[in-house]
Amino acid sequence: NAPHNTRPAGQATNLVLLLVFLGASWTTLFDAIEEELSKKKAQLILGWPDDATIVIPMTAALVIFLVGAVVAARRVAKVPTIRLVTTKQAPELMLGKGMMWHLFNSHIWSTGQDAVAVIKNELQQLLPGIKVFLDVDDLEDIGALESYIGRSQVILFFLSKGYFRSKNCLREIRSSLEKGKPIILVQEADPAKGGGSIEELRAECPAELQPAVFDQLFPLVVWMRIEEFQLVSLKMISEAREAVIAPTPAGKHQTPLFAQALLVQTPTYAGLRSLPLTIPGEVQGQNLVFAKQVVLWASPANQGARRMANELAASFPGVAVDNAAEMPERATHMLLYLCEESWSDDRLAEQVKQVREARLPIVMAHENDTERGGVPFSRFFETTPQELIAAGLYRDLAIACFSGLHRQVSLSLLAKAIGAIQRAQDSVSIRRSLSSILSRKAVTSVEAESSLTEASLPETSASVVEASRV
Repeated sequence: NAPHNTRPAGQATNLVLLLVFLGASWTTLFDAIEEELSKKKAQLILGWPDDATIVIPMTAALVIFLVGAVVAARRVAKVPTIRLVTTKQAPELMLGKGMMWHLFNSHIWSTGQDAVAVIKNELQQLLPGIKVFLDVDDLEDIGALESYIGRSQVILFFLSKGYFRSKNCLREIRSSLEKGKPIILVQEADPAKGGGSIEELRAECPAELQPAVFDQLFPLVVWMRIEEFQLVSLKMISEAREAVIAPTPAGKHQTPLFAQALLVQTPTYAGLRSLPLTIPGEVQGQNLVFAKQVVLWASPANQGARRMANELAASFPGVAVDNAAEMPERATHMLLYLCEESWSDDRLAEQVKQVREARLPIVMAHENDTERGGVPFSRFFETTPQELIAAGLYRDLAIACFSGLHRQVSLSLLAKAIGAIQRAQDSVSIRRSLSSILSRKAVTSVEAESSLTEASLPETSASVVEASRV
């Protein structure tokens, strides 16, 4: 299956070829009828006044479709792909002996079909050339599930409601475990999409399989649907990270399972314990800066706001946190932290009203991590004072705050919401070049005038470089 981002160009090419064929055929046929019978007969049979009338619209259509193909190809070229951090090159995608697929998607149709289809399509964009097994595309014989598992390098268990109640999913699980296949667990966490907590999903799993599935330190990836967070999930599926050694109930330590992720199961990277990856343009990799200092007001009446604000300030220089009991004059933004305890203090509602009247920007952070008091956003329509809801408090989107590797994405999006911008790489390169030029000129000037001692040369050069970077 070709990556879906190449399909528009392929379709345009097919249409161009069809038009060329039809144009040539009709022109040849018109000339043949005109030669054997008459031009009038050819006009009557084909409905064209002459062969030029056929060629002109066909040529125009050909040009249009060629332009479309070029535009589509340029769009494909701009789609970011996964790169190795070490070389900035695309990783090699080799298959081991006897293997047909890099990844097998094990899922239940009712709650997992849409998500695994996205996983396949997005991986094909990010890793051109990858082969991913998906039942709707590749299943020819339901009786051969175990054979498909055997010919796949890595198996992905998409954990959602009903997964462990499916006979075929249990076949895939047992076959994967029996064959010792590398396994990646992907958790659907959205209850509206059939998701649940790991504890809820484990409870659905047959007791005899629970230790083998949940206690073996298999990589666990939380599936996200928001684009910036989804890229992190896809990258986690692809890259290997060293597992944390966890103690067993007996007090002994399990052997950490390295190299469970997708790419380190390929022959090229076999044996590596980690394979850091990057995606050009990913938000958490952007060099975000503030043109001027931001003062974020985290009210004591807003439970958890100060902790969230401090977390943001620790990640991005240029953010100051003010924890005053009342709105400080120097504040540039108010942080409204939405968690389980939000709106438990009546003062917060009055402060939000005051801030809105003063037209001070409010940035909302919605905590999703249950260990930090995260709750579904729908909860806030029950706990928020109705007058604030009616006044349009939630018309602006809240930034979702997740845990783990997704946390840095949340922080980056919060930083952008309060004014952070990406420093242009070209500007950085120009500044570095300017620094180098100024440094060389400074040294040349010093040597020519002989006005400084040798000891002062490095200090002078360094100060010129530093000044040019400001």
